[in-house]
Amino acid sequence: MPSNQSTRSGDPKDYEIAIFCALGLEADATIAMFDETWEHADQPLRAPGDTNSYTFGQIWQHPVVLVHLPRMGKVSACQASANLRSSFPHVRLGLFVGVCGSVPSSGTQDVFLGDVIISTQIVQLDFGRLYQHGFARKDSLEDNLGRPNPEMSGCLTKLQGQNARAEIKNSMCAGLATVFESTTFALSNRPATNQDRLFDANYGHKHADPKACISSECTWSGNSVCDDARSLSCSELGCDLGRVVPRIRRQRDQPYSTSSDDPDIHFGRVGSGDQVIKSALHRDCIAKEEGVIGFEMEGAGIWETVPTIIVKGVSDYSDSHKSKAWQPYSAAAAAACAKGMLKMWRAPKRTERRHA
Repeated sequence: MPSNQSTRSGDPKDYEIAIFCALGLEADATIAMFDETWEHADQPLRAPGDTNSYTFGQIWQHPVVLVHLPRMGKVSACQASANLRSSFPHVRLGLFVGVCGSVPSSGTQDVFLGDVIISTQIVQLDFGRLYQHGFARKDSLEDNLGRPNPEMSGCLTKLQGQNARAEIKNSMCAGLATVFESTTFALSNRPATNQDRLFDANYGHKHADPKACISSECTWSGNSVCDDARSLSCSELGCDLGRVVPRIRRQRDQPYSTSSDDPDIHFGRVGSGDQVIKSALHRDCIAKEEGVIGFEMEGAGIWETVPTIIVKGVSDYSDSHKSKAWQPYSAAAAAACAKGMLKMWRAPKRTERRHA
């Protein structure tokens, strides 16, 4: 839980780690992970023209600047990262912390709501050409986002090791316990396991009873769905629980783990674009073509300015049954995971970098 300080790290050069958040609940969860928070009312750190909103603090031994994005999407993220770079030119690691959609499995491992995805590469999904037969992503070497730099690649390799993964999971469980006790983040417990529902990819979120659909759109052939159905929850709409895919929950053996429902972490390529994926069929098609395990909306806008790792909690399965019920818990899991990652981050000393 953060404690307020007023005289620490007033030099922009001290900030080498930036965390980006697009939603208020994502920022609240991240701030709950700060060991200290700092105010700089008498010592402005922004460069002229920087319109970003920041929160400053410390996680472990690292001074951290949290960037509050004004809105979701790549354009907002790109503008915010450019402003950040003008005020804090020594930032060498960015973490985008928040919530995301996910595929149901990453390789041979099932993904559950509340798990956390860590990006090994960002794929910009909406950069391409629209032909008569459909959209074709530009995927040449020149058009793709670059790979992580050597420093970040080494960090990701280390984090994927068995010992590091175990340490991160322990930190996540401990961090979530802290969030549950925090007065600054409105989360008292994890959603019930029976609320983690993965529906058959061919079963859409629509009225099953023709009489309930006033516009009759849900009764048309194909995937037509009325606006009313889109705004209703699965329980309100009466989605058939018989179409839920049965899955076996994982076992846990970490010291801080209290049940098999504690979150796991998954490393892989993450798709980034300005569209919210709410179609299981499109989700599975994109995952197969691009090899991505998660979907979000801002990472591609930051990458060219700040080397960034996406750390996001899974709050939905990127299908038409998407809801926001899991967002607070998933945001907290991502924030706790980010703190666990920073515990192992070792940047070169400034004197070493000066002669690099």
